[in-house]
Amino acid sequence: MAPWSIYHLIRTIWSLLYVQDVVAQTCWRDTPCTGAGKAAFPGEWESNMLSPSSRIVKPKSVSDLETGKSSKLGSASLTDAQSGIYYDFGLEVGGVATIHFSVSSTEGKGALGIAFTEAKDWIGPVSDSSSGVFERKDDALYANFSSTGDVTYVMPDEQLRGGFRYMTLFLVGDSSSVTVNNVSLELSFQPTWSNLRAYQGYFHSSDDLLNKIWYSGAYTIQTNALHPSTGRAWPAPDTQWLNNGDIGTGNTINTDGAKRDRTVWPGDMGVAISAAFYSTGDIESVKNSLATLYGIQGDDGLLPFSGPPLLATNSDTYHMWTMIGTYTYILYSGDFDFIRGIWTKYLAAMDFISGQLDPSLGLLNITGYTEDWGRLYTDSTSASAQMLYYRTLVTGAALATWLNDTAGVNSTWLDSASKLRSAISARLWDETSGAFDNSVESRSSNTGLHPQDANALAVLFGVVNATSDKAQKISTSLTKNWTPIGAETPELPGEISPFISSFEIQAHLLVGQTKRAFDLIRKSWGWYLNNENGTQSTMIEGYLVDGSFGYRHDAGYGEDYSYTSHSHGWATGPVTALTEYVLGLSITSPAGKNWQLSPHPGDLENVEAGFTTSLGKYSANLTAVGSGAYVLEYDVPEGTHGQFLLPVGPNGSVTIDGKSVMSSHLSRTAEKESKPKVYIGEGQGGKHRIEVR
Repeated sequence: MAPWSIYHLIRTIWSLLYVQDVVAQTCWRDTPCTGAGKAAFPGEWESNMLSPSSRIVKPKSVSDLETGKSSKLGSASLTDAQSGIYYDFGLEVGGVATIHFSVSSTEGKGALGIAFTEAKDWIGPVSDSSSGVFERKDDALYANFSSTGDVTYVMPDEQLRGGFRYMTLFLVGDSSSVTVNNVSLELSFQPTWSNLRAYQGYFHSSDDLLNKIWYSGAYTIQTNALHPSTGRAWPAPDTQWLNNGDIGTGNTINTDGAKRDRTVWPGDMGVAISAAFYSTGDIESVKNSLATLYGIQGDDGLLPFSGPPLLATNSDTYHMWTMIGTYTYILYSGDFDFIRGIWTKYLAAMDFISGQLDPSLGLLNITGYTEDWGRLYTDSTSASAQMLYYRTLVTGAALATWLNDTAGVNSTWLDSASKLRSAISARLWDETSGAFDNSVESRSSNTGLHPQDANALAVLFGVVNATSDKAQKISTSLTKNWTPIGAETPELPGEISPFISSFEIQAHLLVGQTKRAFDLIRKSWGWYLNNENGTQSTMIEGYLVDGSFGYRHDAGYGEDYSYTSHSHGWATGPVTALTEYVLGLSITSPAGKNWQLSPHPGDLENVEAGFTTSLGKYSANLTAVGSGAYVLEYDVPEGTHGQFLLPVGPNGSVTIDGKSVMSSHLSRTAEKESKPKVYIGEGQGGKHRIEVR
């Protein structure tokens, strides 16, 4: 059979499988189905997709609670109060469980207990912690009975379990005998999608681990997209848990985690927005999260630390993350109606944060608004806050330009950003260490603290030019924090934060240190994905350097190791890193009218990816052909315009659609002549082929 015929046969098979998936699915309860109906890029990469093909799922296996011995799925008997079984769904799930069981004998009142956990460590009759009340446990739900017969138990909607992999069933009460006949779960996440596999983006490469990591990030984003009526209740109930909190507007909303907090947190969105765009394409949830935050803005312009019902306050950094997230949403969506509708609020937010600039230092002073992502050692002049302020000013200027704001704020904000950049360098740079100090206060006290967050953000946000020697020094300095299972964050000692490491891997890629980025992705995200005690499907909030799951156990989480979220959107940085920086395909103006190709493939033999905007589909495919040479094919909407930043091999040869381009378009990527060359050129919409030798 000819290769072209084989290709069409494969595509036909994929299409048939896809149609079956669509028929099998529905949206969550009565939620309008406004999400995508089919995948934008069907293909072999969908074998790495973790999303179920139906909203109703069943466990993959059942095991004895005491011995751990597994048995075939089907009926399982429980004969006394000591007996129990646990079901493994094989991956992170969440929603409302239905259990069909038969009571063959009972001497009085009894109950079937139901407990949940994300990690294998806490399988048992007590659920892992989610309520936020550390003085007690989440306990379990109970299906009560007092006579023999068949029972169908459906979890109360308000007590749906947002995130778990394992479900334990056990008997309590008087002597009874029960046979469990069937267990199923109605998934509650991604409520507006009728087809949970209708991803609008994709990724595929010659590295199977990186592929699996990308799709685990995509699935994490999905499990964090909730109906706004299913958030975590706050204040928490006196016992068990409630997930009937009103957390925002719309029919779907982006939250921090599947199990907890099930709440809008702006800092988390600093990673999750881009990951959602490049993978699922779900920016409807993002819009509703932002609308919720602006809807509860203070009269002084301060944006909330978190959304409702928690309504945490007093964080300058998360205030700025909301503003940065606004830019990111407009970049991806081109939704000018949204930004026009909140522009007055945005200006008030900028006035609020700009009012905290200390003119004597030229730096932001965040006294009184120091709440942050969980880092310790937060001072008035924290370097991370300065990096965020710089990004806020630059992205604010871009928004003003896109809106044709005639008040001149764009030039004012860019001028402020330039002055801030100089002040940061003068007051916080430590040349000896090749990194930024934690703060002016830290510098004065000689603490030697060079935070992971501020230094990674300095490169990622352009406070430091990515092609400079200073950026290379920062990249090298960051590796000093590495352990065999990830990067320990100095500002939260003993802990590994995939949130902050998400920025670090992107910083390494920006400065051309692709191997470092790959090493950290494989060390950290690869370690968790392959950890048999985790979900093996999603990305964890954080963990300790000893490999245990007690993230922040002694820094806000009440020594409760089970409180850690194992499906947390702020950890999904590899999704963006692999699409935007490794393949190098990104958009640079609203909805992708302008785009960029700047690949950093490292040791990959092949890498391809795609995503969609309102203008259409964007995709590219890079294949290495040896000695730094490669072929890059791309397909973007007609009428769009792009820029190439293409690493060039020793020959310095670049051919586009069969035509050689002039060597005068070659430029050094860094300040020294020894650095590699890059072809800088312009591209047009449509399908094109580039050969680099």
